[in-house]
Amino acid sequence: MEVKNKARSFLGVILIDPSLKRFLIFILVSGVIWFLPLYKVLIYVLQKKHSNLSSVDDKIYECVTNISVILTYYYLLCVTNVGGTSKRVMKNAPLLRGKCVIVTGGYKGIGLAAVTEFVKLGCEVVLACRSVEHMEFVKTDLLTRYPDAKIHCVQLDLASYKSVESCASQILSKFPKIDILVNNAGFVSQKLEYVNGLERTFFINYLGHFYLTKLLHKRIVASDTLVVNLSSIAHSMLRESDVNYNFICEKNSTKNTNSNLLYRREYNFSKLCMLYYTQQLQRRFENEKTKACTVSINPGLVRTELFRNEQSWFRALAKNLIFSKSPLQGAQTILYVCLLDREKLAKGSYYSDCKVDYVRSYALDLQKSEVHPQSRRSYAAIYAQIWLPRKQLIC
Repeated sequence: MEVKNKARSFLGVILIDPSLKRFLIFILVSGVIWFLPLYKVLIYVLQKKHSNLSSVDDKIYECVTNISVILTYYYLLCVTNVGGTSKRVMKNAPLLRGKCVIVTGGYKGIGLAAVTEFVKLGCEVVLACRSVEHMEFVKTDLLTRYPDAKIHCVQLDLASYKSVESCASQILSKFPKIDILVNNAGFVSQKLEYVNGLERTFFINYLGHFYLTKLLHKRIVASDTLVVNLSSIAHSMLRESDVNYNFICEKNSTKNTNSNLLYRREYNFSKLCMLYYTQQLQRRFENEKTKACTVSINPGLVRTELFRNEQSWFRALAKNLIFSKSPLQGAQTILYVCLLDREKLAKGSYYSDCKVDYVRSYALDLQKSEVHPQSRRSYAAIYAQIWLPRKQLIC
């Protein structure tokens, strides 16, 4: 299995994120600018006297000058691209024309940005989302802009086994070939909630996609599909002590959560599971000697509605985070791996900003993905063996 990711510490992973890196650079540069005598330099360059100004006025002008320079610097950082870009592989764009691309959660945020770009590239796009109304609105809007586009809508509620099965059945009956599957839909909540006996965030972000991919597995193998799983840099924020499965099953849970506004155990864990699953799924593909392959993606800090269920002030903060990416910028890595030559793709790896990136050490420890740390009970049904029937997915 071709996994080129290297492990780093928490700070090592976090500090290479372009949004956070820009934020830190902005703070440092702004601090330097604030203490520079820029106003006096400006007066000297313009050869104007300022000796008549009082010390208070002089200080005010100096502050205004420094603030103006800082705001200008901030604007320049904001208008430039954050993170990687798929432009360097756009030469392969004609190869995607006519390809069948399935995107879960494709009616808003990163998913919508990716769907729009796929439509521009001439792909046949399948929207798999919970809200039929939102999907139809997106479809109508895209068809207005791109009349020749081929766009289909299939309802998918990732928190429902029946909905996932119905979605898979419709896809299998309507589309003889699947070229790309983007498991994009996401959910986050501060509360510990359960659905079908399993933790809700884990179910939607990971297990729903897992089950959908399982049901489509034969078609994926036959089509040499590229499966793109959305993980997140949030996996690196998970405390190593929380890399366990006690809270997944409602009957085993203490109903207590370690989550708060800044630490989301359930969300972080679900994104770690996507990393585990990507590696296990690639191993499965290689054992089957198929050209189908998979990668996991970190879109970065993106201005989306992921935190729509949170308090209003926190939603505003998350959506307007300094130097966060636009949805289109967040979709660049998805587009990059889809456009990249398969021979050059690091299969089973974790991509961020259009390159193979670092992960936490426990993300490469596949034993943690298969065995319960206390009871030693195998969780391969959840993480690796995608051919198991649905009843064996339930704890």
